[in-house]
Amino acid sequence: MRQTPNLLVLCALLSACSSSGDWRADAIAAAEGKMRGLVNDPAATFTHVQLTGDSSTGQTCGDITAKTGIFTKEARFIVYIDNTAGPFVEPGLGQSMSQADFDWAWKNDCVNEGYKG
Repeated sequence: MRQTPNLLVLCALLSACSSSGDWRADAIAAAEGKMRGLVNDPAATFTHVQLTGDSSTGQTCGDITAKTGIFTKEARFIVYIDNTAGPFVEPGLGQSMSQADFDWAWKNDCVNEGYKG
């Protein structure tokens, strides 16, 4: 019976950690919402999603799988926290950015900032 209070404390701590005060989780959720809108697929799914940088100038990077017409496609995406650019998705999911420009942004803003896909 002495473990019950410890278990309650642990549960309280875990729920506090998962609250909406977690800026990383909020930024990732916001990025996923923006990408669903950009590719016009509310059922789009995400993998390898990571936040790089900090809470004011970081970005969310990862892979999105979405339907475009009758096809399902996978592409990399970048969403900037400060909204100074983007969001960007690789060509093939409706983005007008060239592959070379996207690759440059991916390398500089995701990989060089610590993305480990």
